[in-house]
Amino acid sequence: MNSKSLIACMSLIGCFSVVTLPVHADEKPEPKVEESQYNQHELELGSRVPEQFRRSDSSIKDWKAKGLKEPAKESEWIQINDKYVRFQKVNGQIVDIVPAPK
Repeated sequence: MNSKSLIACMSLIGCFSVVTLPVHADEKPEPKVEESQYNQHELELGSRVPEQFRRSDSSIKDWKAKGLKEPAKESEWIQINDKYVRFQKVNGQIVDIVPAPK
């Protein structure tokens, strides 16, 4: 193959690759539907509390007024939807689930 035909081939390949780039840029990824983190079936004894509820500002400070038993050392009460959940702060494991009054 001589150098002129090689240069011509490389030029054509370069042109084709530049032409196809804008076509791929217009493609949008499909939206993904993710399961809610607040589903009731996830709140089971021994499972883990969702990460956003492990912050200390979401804990229930007046557990006595709500009729809950005293949280053990390194555990705290939080409310998720219509349930009070006591979990261990160390690993996020659910230790107790009590329905919240409506």
